[in-house]
Amino acid sequence: MRNCIPLLALSCLAAANPVAAQDTAFAQLAHRIVTTSAGVKPGEVVVLQGGTHTIPFLEALAIEVQKAGGFANIFLGSERVAKSQYVDVPDRFLAQPPTFFADWLKHIDVWIGLPNFADPASFYRDIPESRFAIANKAGTMINDMINAAPVRLVNVGYPTRQDAASYHVGFDAFQRMHWDAVNADYARVAQVGAALKRRLQGAKLVRITSPSGTDLQLTVGNRPIFLDAGIVTAENAKSKVFLDRIASLPGGSVFFAPIETSVNGRVVVPRDDCKRKPLLGASYQFKDGKLTSFGAKTGAECVREIMNAYSGTSQVFGSVSIGLNPALHLMESGGDYRPANAAGLVTLGFGQNDLLGGSNKDVGGFGFPVTHATVVVDGVVLVKDGHLMVP
Repeated sequence: MRNCIPLLALSCLAAANPVAAQDTAFAQLAHRIVTTSAGVKPGEVVVLQGGTHTIPFLEALAIEVQKAGGFANIFLGSERVAKSQYVDVPDRFLAQPPTFFADWLKHIDVWIGLPNFADPASFYRDIPESRFAIANKAGTMINDMINAAPVRLVNVGYPTRQDAASYHVGFDAFQRMHWDAVNADYARVAQVGAALKRRLQGAKLVRITSPSGTDLQLTVGNRPIFLDAGIVTAENAKSKVFLDRIASLPGGSVFFAPIETSVNGRVVVPRDDCKRKPLLGASYQFKDGKLTSFGAKTGAECVREIMNAYSGTSQVFGSVSIGLNPALHLMESGGDYRPANAAGLVTLGFGQNDLLGGSNKDVGGFGFPVTHATVVVDGVVLVKDGHLMVP
């Protein structure tokens, strides 16, 4: 007998009655997302976006939006069409700014996004990073106006067999952990996150170390600290800062952009991936915030392709994230899954961070996990050996 997660273990429920059980599970989760995470109100315009493999979930969300008095609009993504954009479309068309989309955002109250692709590894495998760079540059206009838009955003993960295979983990365990994390105690996540925020705010010295050789120091200064606790609260919904109006499911992280020039030291990442391909033995050296050297035993060419596709501040240190979700954990025994929101996992990044209140406005960048990290903030240990120390 398999252990099934109450209400949310879609595959377990479907074993007895595939259609009715799955519809019931989606309906219950959709109700919670619409009423609690997004807080949809009568008269609000809601966009529901996802790939063809998520249609049953999109339908459940649309029904709940309508029941809450909102106007539901489904945006359906197609892997075939999306890939054609980057493979077949001439550069001059790929570089067209999506001005229409910026105007749309002014009239959208809530955006609930599910993954567009059932098989991300296949999608990214053969597309040169230079093509993504062209499209990303065209989309910078969205960043320039997003804080002024009223939209609230909820990102909802959707596990697939292809996704699990790309991380070399079993699908049953992969999806079980995912739905457990979606169903986490977000009141507790918010409590722990708030404590971390208080410690990080205005911090003069943050030191991040790991057994693999990471030793990095940085300063938070007057930069804002953001918390994703799976819910866009009524207070945050009024914020003029877009990142206050974002929630993820599974959620749970605090994140910020440090003072870029304060970042010095080395980051060593034994196991990672780049475009879902192995990146092993990676090492990054930072001086005054700038990436001065990089090397890897396997996969270095993938990272260098990303670096070479962008310019400006794309190789300047950009962000720090600390995971809070107790139901997410690393799956490195026979696999390569390191979910960024896993409690105690530190994720570092370089490149664009202007929405975080940082100075890096140029598109491009890269993120990497630091497992078993210890984080000391002005002498106080917040994470030790990958475990949160906040009471």
